[in-house]
Amino acid sequence: MNLLHLSSETGLRGGENQLLLLAGQTKPGIIEHYGVPRASGLYAALPAGAARLPVNCRGLLDPGSILKIRTFLHAHDIDLVHAHSNRAHKTAVAAKLGGRQRLIFSRRNAFECRGGLLYRAVDQFITISRAGYQALRDGGVAGDRIEIIHDAVDEAALAAALPERLGFGDDTTLILCVAAFTAEKDHATLLKAWERTQKTSANAHLVLAGDGPALAAMRRQAAGLPRVTFLGWRDDIASLIKGADIVTLASREEGLGSSLCTAQWAGKPVVATTAGGIVEAVSDRETGLLSPPGDAKQFSQNLIALTEDTAMRQDYGDAAAIRARGLFSLETFHARHLEIYNRLAGA
Repeated sequence: MNLLHLSSETGLRGGENQLLLLAGQTKPGIIEHYGVPRASGLYAALPAGAARLPVNCRGLLDPGSILKIRTFLHAHDIDLVHAHSNRAHKTAVAAKLGGRQRLIFSRRNAFECRGGLLYRAVDQFITISRAGYQALRDGGVAGDRIEIIHDAVDEAALAAALPERLGFGDDTTLILCVAAFTAEKDHATLLKAWERTQKTSANAHLVLAGDGPALAAMRRQAAGLPRVTFLGWRDDIASLIKGADIVTLASREEGLGSSLCTAQWAGKPVVATTAGGIVEAVSDRETGLLSPPGDAKQFSQNLIALTEDTAMRQDYGDAAAIRARGLFSLETFHARHLEIYNRLAGA
């Protein structure tokens, strides 16, 4: 069986890291190829022996990538195409037009969608939560064409990472947010909540890791707020999570929340919202505290509660570690993908 993975993304966010976890696993009887932009983090981070096809996958208006992929499909007798981003999905539909290849599309978000012709060309959707499943169903996709596969945690990387406290002592409660600075991650509400929290929790410090289009605006919003650190892009996320006391995310829209999955595996309690798949990733009042999206007051109260109660943090963290191992297992992640590949290829 010959399989071509496609992604249009140039960075290394949650979806790209999940593809890397998939690429790191030998699949018996499957020869895999990876079509990704040459100037992307994925291209550089793929395993040394991975077969790379440099393509941009910019969608229907990228004839160069469409032609290159179409030629590749025939030259390498590709059986399956797995698109890992929206633009890669569109590129794949055009490239395989009239071909025998089966198409898989991993849709990671829970945004509203409309099926249309491009979705009809997909043989199998993979989503990461029930919220993502419902968004596809509401968009007209039949339930038997959708599989839910939760994100996996990079267990080896997490185990090998050393806790990073950024120079802070044990008397400081480190609150960490790992997220791209985009509108749906809603750092604005997080900073509003922090404005309330820091008045009560004098020993707490908020750390924000990530970059993105809203970063400059959030720096301006945080100007004058005490005990806030912007780290920018970091490639030591596992170490930062292991060094944190609380991991937080204030998203308005969220497929699942990969940083929350990793945090809980590491035994860290969570403060987050009820957006999308977060309610599936985090058990409210068992592994963390959840509040409605955009509610800075309640979000702050949850931050204060966990910041001020060491025993609660420990209890929630212990429960999180146990629960995460049942939901975000790398072994299950690989097995579920392999089952889909074999089924679609008739193996």
